[in-house]
Amino acid sequence: MNENVMQKRLSWRLAELPPVTGLSLPFWRKMVIERKIRSRKPAGGAIVILDEDLKAFLAGEDKDETRDQDNSLVAA
Repeated sequence: MNENVMQKRLSWRLAELPPVTGLSLPFWRKMVIERKIRSRKPAGGAIVILDEDLKAFLAGEDKDETRDQDNSLVAA
């Protein structure tokens, strides 16, 4: 992530990721659909990715290495 833009956040919406990471919105949607990054969708809300899951993904860690399997993954 760009150090100038890096903020302390708990979670990110998909639309907020492209300017911070330099990766496109379709890329992030594909990663969620293919379950390559852990995501959540609160009731009636937008898909969100926790900051710690985003950092692990960008560091190349497997989502199952950082946390036990979670049933709250969402395919949009």
